[in-house]
Amino acid sequence: MPMKTLVIYYSRTGATRGIAEDLARALDADIAEITSPRFHLGPFGYLRAGFDSVRGKLPPIDMPTLDFAAYDLVLVGAPIWTSYPALPVRSFFADAQSLGRETALFFTCEGHSPVQDAVDEVRRLWPHAVKDAIALNMKEQDEVARANALLDFTVRLGIEVPVCRD
Repeated sequence: MPMKTLVIYYSRTGATRGIAEDLARALDADIAEITSPRFHLGPFGYLRAGFDSVRGKLPPIDMPTLDFAAYDLVLVGAPIWTSYPALPVRSFFADAQSLGRETALFFTCEGHSPVQDAVDEVRRLWPHAVKDAIALNMKEQDEVARANALLDFTVRLGIEVPVCRD
């Protein structure tokens, strides 16, 4: 029986959304988005995101109501802001009680933020097991390198990626 998977993510600029959509499509997974009106696009939204991230000020978030117990695996994605997961995802983990049987993390970054700090922050907010985590460098990795990294990630998670046949 195939693993029932959920991909849930926050994306301010669309980079993390693209990775989440790729994962959901490849894994035949459900997908859901976390939103926060506080961090709009543009220079002021960027500055507010950075300032709030350094202060650790958690914003209110919007997301669909989900039955996490229905999933074998929940993949949570976020950009890394000032070495930590984006604030809306930190809000999500601060309020989360349970996320299915297993949880894994995927982050997008531009190379200047260590993924371990982001994982440690999730573990501080949400003290449950995280099966694995990956950071995808959106500035330095090309699409092929990111696709290969995602494939390695899914293999480590024990997910069978459906193979397309002509």
